[in-house]
Amino acid sequence: MSLMKNIIAVLLIVGVMVSCSDSNSQGQKEGITISGTILNPASGVITVEKMLRDRAEPIDTIYVENDNTYKYMFTGPSGYYRVNFFNAQASTVILDQDNLIINFDGTNTQGNLMPEGSREMNQIEAFYASVNEKFGPKEQEINAAFVAANQAGDVAKADESRDEYMAMLKEKQSYSAELIKTYDVNLATFQLVSTLDNDSQLGLKDSLAQELNKKYPGLFYIEDLVAQMEKARTTAVGVTAPEITLPNPDGEIVTLSSLKGSVVLVDFWAQWCKPCRMENPNVVKAFNKYKDKGFTVYGVSLDRTKDKWVQAIEEDNLTWTHVSDLQYFNSVAAQTYGVQSIPFSILLDREGKIIAKNLRGKALEDALEEFYTAEARM
Repeated sequence: MSLMKNIIAVLLIVGVMVSCSDSNSQGQKEGITISGTILNPASGVITVEKMLRDRAEPIDTIYVENDNTYKYMFTGPSGYYRVNFFNAQASTVILDQDNLIINFDGTNTQGNLMPEGSREMNQIEAFYASVNEKFGPKEQEINAAFVAANQAGDVAKADESRDEYMAMLKEKQSYSAELIKTYDVNLATFQLVSTLDNDSQLGLKDSLAQELNKKYPGLFYIEDLVAQMEKARTTAVGVTAPEITLPNPDGEIVTLSSLKGSVVLVDFWAQWCKPCRMENPNVVKAFNKYKDKGFTVYGVSLDRTKDKWVQAIEEDNLTWTHVSDLQYFNSVAAQTYGVQSIPFSILLDREGKIIAKNLRGKALEDALEEFYTAEARM
């Protein structure tokens, strides 16, 4: 994925694209120059745009000189913007400290339109290059082995590849976190912090979000990131899991707290979710192995229809508690827990406190074995 596509994807994941505010204390006083050369220009003009939640809004126009060059002085507040070349190709840019050079070739509108001169953009590019160099080949190798195992019907090999992948992701998170710590906190940090998950790196991610919000007040995509971190803290390891109050397939309300006294896996899933259905046999195995020790599952479906939901329960032999409001990702439980993708799971101790998150395959059994072993020693 190109650097520009990475940046745009991150802005979308956070839930917004970009905004600016007159109250931003980092606003430019002297201005930033954006300039460059246009090869094979198309008809039309160059526009500078701010990105709203649902659209790009032009805020100024740049005209090309007779010698096919352009130069523009930006004096707005710091933030992420977009320079749109003739509606043929656009470049997402950070306007904060440095003058930028962006050259455009009308015959190569599918290439990477990389701005030159920006320390932040260079920082982002260096980060992705370092992470991809270290983990890219291994990730491709594991993915290929997993696909081959699935195609061959080799369940054991597929499970082995998945466990290897999860271990690799854990190492990748640690590496990324340490690399981010070496950089100055600036607008590039917003892009980089999005690569950290909310489980293993919540502390760092939260602290960086708070620091960004102080340094760049009024940027609502950063404010949204702060809000996400606030929600993530409510489901962090060590805190009591938020209550869930939803109906089971028979329409009876079953609260999560009603299972207090058991070790509970809160499992967000759906009939239509293929990875969820692939993970279900592992959950069934763990349930059957530890149910006599007080382990159970509280399945929260993000399905839309009762028939599909109940069908999947029967097909996958999921003989535990199930609840759903059939509201897809708009489910009140999904909103409370900040669920943005499934499968998503949280393991609770007998008091309802979160002890682990997103355990896959053998990792769930390992965590349960560790818990019961420690409990036996008490």
